[in-house]
Amino acid sequence: MKKMLFISCLNTSKEKFDGERIKCTLIYESLRKFADLSLINLSGHKIINTLSIFFKALFGRRKYKYIVISKDAHGANIIQKVLRLARYPSNRVVYFEIGPFLYDRILNGSIKKETFIKDKLIVVETSSMKEELQSLGFERISVFPNFKPICRIDFNEQHYPKDVLKLVYLSRIEEPKGIYDLIDCLVELNQEKTRFVLDVFGRPQNKDEEAKIKELSDKYDFINFQGMMEVGSKESYENLSKYDLHVFPTKYREGFPGSIIDFFIAGVPTLSASFARAHEVLSENDSIIYEQGNNNDLMNNLEFIYNNQTKLVDLRKNSFERREQYSVESFEKYLKELIERDFNE
Repeated sequence: MKKMLFISCLNTSKEKFDGERIKCTLIYESLRKFADLSLINLSGHKIINTLSIFFKALFGRRKYKYIVISKDAHGANIIQKVLRLARYPSNRVVYFEIGPFLYDRILNGSIKKETFIKDKLIVVETSSMKEELQSLGFERISVFPNFKPICRIDFNEQHYPKDVLKLVYLSRIEEPKGIYDLIDCLVELNQEKTRFVLDVFGRPQNKDEEAKIKELSDKYDFINFQGMMEVGSKESYENLSKYDLHVFPTKYREGFPGSIIDFFIAGVPTLSASFARAHEVLSENDSIIYEQGNNNDLMNNLEFIYNNQTKLVDLRKNSFERREQYSVESFEKYLKELIERDFNE
């Protein structure tokens, strides 16, 4: 097995709900099955970690055949600069991009293309992300979507129509994620009678956000702030499967949101904003996509769903059928083939 150094932020006992940490931990656990892997976990002390990266890269050129970075573009840029200072060869660096922003940051000048372009390989989450980087001259790009352990639960069939539809939001609590737009729409739609109830799961970004979402939850009886939800167990997915619709009203560009995979596993369709990769991640067979940032379109689609609830029957079934595409097993098969094909120099 080839010796590799893995640099990333992994889950800790306190930090285990963040999408980046979850994915990086899964990559680490999978990669260690195919490589003799050492770890620098960036969840610890920054200065010590920076020094550790520098000295391991400087004195470990013979020891580590490859250095694997799994981080967002900003963090990866800093790590790459440290590796350059230590004169570690770029063509032995593998980068798993977390999120979609390497291309954006190169365009706006906050990251220099030269920092990444000689890497052995860059792995991105969607074909459009690959095409964006190729347009800048990158050649060694591979695509594998986000993935998660697939917990096998029974399909939870729902019967329609219902007087009240149960909606669920599972993401960070902050304005750019669209949660307050969604609540505004539900306030409008529920004026005459309660047609929708919304359970909100997620971590508020700060104390002001926490106070705001709690205030809205207290004010409206159809809004229920439930705090954090640790997803992954059979029980958690069975609880998610009881909802009629997952709403993802993000205003971000997004990459491949892991929460959408959670609802494939649970068999719950998604009503999503048209973020940059939405049509690569979702299809009309399993989801409904509305114009990002357009509250009128969000309301119109919610109203359409309420008035055409039988549509949810097929959407639920098709969502549930997609879960296997994003399994850890699929990623490990991809990883094994990648190492055998491309890491033999």
